[in-house]
Amino acid sequence: MQNNLSKIKLTPKEKDYSQWYLDVAKTWNMFEYSPVPGCITFLPKTVTIWEKTKEEVNKIIKLMGVQNLYLPMLIPMSFFEKEKDHVEWFAPELALVTIWWGKDLEEKLAIRPTSETLFCDFFKGNLVSYRDLPLLYNQWVNVMRWEKRTRPFLRTAEFYWQEWHTLHETSKEAYDFSLWILNNVYIKTFKELFAIDWIAWTKSESEKFSWADSTFTFEPMMSNGWALQICTSHILWEWFMKQFDVSFQNRDWGTSHPAYTSWWMSTRSIGWLISSHSDNKWLIIPPKLSEYKAVILPIYWKENKAKVNEYIQKLSSIITKSTILSPVKWEYFKQIVWDNSQVLIDYRDVRLWEKITDFELSGYPIRIECWERDIENNNCVVASRITWEKVVVSLIDLEETINKMLDEWQNELFRRSRERLQSNVVACYSIEEIWTALEDWKFAIYEWDKNPKFEVEIKEKFKATTRCIPFEWQFTDKLLKVKNPNNVAVIVARAF
Repeated sequence: MQNNLSKIKLTPKEKDYSQWYLDVAKTWNMFEYSPVPGCITFLPKTVTIWEKTKEEVNKIIKLMGVQNLYLPMLIPMSFFEKEKDHVEWFAPELALVTIWWGKDLEEKLAIRPTSETLFCDFFKGNLVSYRDLPLLYNQWVNVMRWEKRTRPFLRTAEFYWQEWHTLHETSKEAYDFSLWILNNVYIKTFKELFAIDWIAWTKSESEKFSWADSTFTFEPMMSNGWALQICTSHILWEWFMKQFDVSFQNRDWGTSHPAYTSWWMSTRSIGWLISSHSDNKWLIIPPKLSEYKAVILPIYWKENKAKVNEYIQKLSSIITKSTILSPVKWEYFKQIVWDNSQVLIDYRDVRLWEKITDFELSGYPIRIECWERDIENNNCVVASRITWEKVVVSLIDLEETINKMLDEWQNELFRRSRERLQSNVVACYSIEEIWTALEDWKFAIYEWDKNPKFEVEIKEKFKATTRCIPFEWQFTDKLLKVKNPNNVAVIVARAF
């Protein structure tokens, strides 16, 4: 938390979107700038969001037999040089280690921008027969890519991600596994935790991972009408396997290359959360990702401080089943933690409006106000940061009411995300209509003949790209009917 939060001015979103985003992201313990160019310090509130995401994803993937491991962060340059496209793709972004113990290295080492090459080397030593397949591995690590332009969370030189790499006996098995992950891990996690609605499916030939057979993507809409790619999955088939000589003895006693897939989701998702859920009253965090279930605001008057403090201990024990206080910031903010329930208590002896303003800046979903009259009536006031609903609740009903409200407000954020997305994707039948849609902060859906000249044109004219070719079963089906069976519907948008 920061001192004098109520005195900080927020740039209105409509006036300067970029500055509004920075104002929201910087204010309430999300990050600090680092002395390292292009890097930020992820503060506890942000780390909590990422840890909750990790917990949910790990729970799902372990049911599928995926195992977590950690490969080194340094990768020999020769691994990248096995194919010129691989070097050209990452060369401008590579951070290199060239000196070891004061001496020049014979071979430069790249700080991990992605791990396909290192995983291939690892697979080569762990695959002999079809009986070893599938190999399903995942790692939660940091990566490094020098960026020309950075923006906290959305694009930083160092960020955190989950990347998994899988080998399969057949192409069909790899494809089916990839679709299962897209639907049951990525889409499910972002919908249920981040409250994100989406458009998903495949990238175009020019937008896919350059040495992938195909790339699946998940493209949510930020609140300025831009797209943000926060996860992708790549069907790599055999290309990397051949380059690194990864093979296995097949069922016919011959030699085959396995089908290879790789996947990632990153802390860019936190940038989407900041952008899409927050408003001109600052940050909003979905309840399932919030560090605290509630913030308790005791209101002191004259000589009642001891009486109020005793009562809020009672409130806290109802929510968390504990009364053990631990420090958070300064002497005025303390938390009570038990199992997965946490509450924050603002012990400052200041006016109520100051505490409420600071609560609104924090992004936490619920505040609980406690006056002396509440103590007399054995109740408290519960208010929502998301809907602004405010109700008086008896202590008997407090736990049930809070849990119910958190569920309802999580669903409300998803409803808003869905409404914004589905209201701002428009069918376009000409280049001029695409331009109008983009200028109106919308996505365009367009019937495309797959001619790459179209992508060059929209990039040069509009600074836009084709984002994805949607699944057939999404709401986009109702917006545009493809007339030529050789064409596809494609989403066009500007993107971070």
